[in-house]
Amino acid sequence: MASKTSKVPALPAPKSVATMIREAIERNGYKDVKECARTIKVPYDLFNKVVGGHLPKDGQLLDYAKKLNIDSRELILAAYREKAPDELKPYFNSVALLDGHTASVREILDALDAMTSDQLNEMLRVTRLVRASSREICRKALALLELYQKLDPQIGEHLDSLIVLALRAEAPPELRGFREAIEAHKVSRAGRRTQARG
Repeated sequence: MASKTSKVPALPAPKSVATMIREAIERNGYKDVKECARTIKVPYDLFNKVVGGHLPKDGQLLDYAKKLNIDSRELILAAYREKAPDELKPYFNSVALLDGHTASVREILDALDAMTSDQLNEMLRVTRLVRASSREICRKALALLELYQKLDPQIGEHLDSLIVLALRAEAPPELRGFREAIEAHKVSRAGRRTQARG
């Protein structure tokens, strides 16, 4: 039986300087660019151009980052990515900001090396979901996964049934994938029980 490939959300495009600043203006509760410029004491004309896509000098970006509570490294990196020739753009990503996380990166690479082809495909799906999700959703999903791992298998089956019941009224497309994963897990567990008896 041929396996069906499920749709995976595409990786989000890197944010531009203008997008990061617009988001910060909104996040900080300013009603518009003019109010923000006046409050943080920056020249409105230049600030408005930056919000429109103009790239100012590094010093100005650092000032905006400080006043708008934006990660200055991310903002500078976004500016350099925008200025870079197209063939160099892929090199500008958040991995460059992982200073101090060498051990974690090494552990991830070791885990990837040990994975089968199927596991790598699943990991890619998870990575894309994480990239497309908010930090809060990722925290909840991780907590749910940890809970699943610690549950007795019979209790886990009850939890699966409750989730299916809760989602049935809404019937999101992901419910089908969730059901298929549950069924596949039940079949593999039944196979292990038969082997243990034999």
